[in-house]
Amino acid sequence: MQRITVAHADGATLYVPAPCRGCVAGVKVVFQTNVVEPNDTVVVARNSTAVNTVTAANTAGLVVETGVPDATNKGLVFDPNSATATEQVMVITDTGAPGAKVVMIDFDEFAYVKQTPLEA
Repeated sequence: MQRITVAHADGATLYVPAPCRGCVAGVKVVFQTNVVEPNDTVVVARNSTAVNTVTAANTAGLVVETGVPDATNKGLVFDPNSATATEQVMVITDTGAPGAKVVMIDFDEFAYVKQTPLEA
């Protein structure tokens, strides 16, 4: 398991390269100011498909908020060697106006990846 920590500006789209083949195991966010409002979100996605969403629960800021894996897409694989560019990076976006934040992504390079017989 690897932890990737990045600073994320309000309203920005940030592309974080996958360190190796694997999946997003978890996401935590610390909002740096009290401009965050309940229900502001931070989304980690592969291309436009969300794999984990952190929803702010309070306005305090400086509180660790924990993300929820997407029920359908939590196991999407990121791979820096993929021929598809959008599979090489994690995309971080936000909604609302939560201000500056620190995003911590737990990346599981040992995630179970099911392959079809044609891929094996």
